[in-house]
Amino acid sequence: MRGISLRRPSPALIVACVALGVALGGTSYATVLNVPRNSVGAPELKTGAVTAKKLAANAVTSAKVQNRSLLRADFRLGQLPAGPRGPAGPTGPAGAPGLSGVERIEVTSASNSLTTRTAQVQCPSGKRLIGGGARLNGTFTGVAIQTSFPNNDNFFTASAREVVATAGGWSLTVFAVCAAAS
Repeated sequence: MRGISLRRPSPALIVACVALGVALGGTSYATVLNVPRNSVGAPELKTGAVTAKKLAANAVTSAKVQNRSLLRADFRLGQLPAGPRGPAGPTGPAGAPGLSGVERIEVTSASNSLTTRTAQVQCPSGKRLIGGGARLNGTFTGVAIQTSFPNNDNFFTASAREVVATAGGWSLTVFAVCAAAS
């Protein structure tokens, strides 16, 4: 039997192996260079991977930050503790007049054969009219509200009539919104 002869690799094989090594190694080197800025944080680092000895000479550390030079805007929400509560300030001026005790009062007319109805509602004593309106009730066609208005500071009046004669029953409800004004 013949022994296995060993031959030296050809120059072409050596060049091909070197090119393959550079191609594979160069890809991983290029990937490291293309890591986006601020994409590596504490969760991606091994414990003890970054130490004070490894920091660059110009890195900012707490020793290099001048006391009282940072602003509230330099910190995230919730990072700074709240300070002690300050003294109470002086009492401000009295506010503008307002409303209290707002209530809605309504009156409904009779449902009868009259072709015109008028109703009026009055605010209780001590309260002023701040709004009002009217509504038609029943099964009808051809009935319309003619007037709906405040009579003075305490009354709201409305009237309605049949524009076309109707056999259906209907009534008129007038309401007032009243309040104590200060």
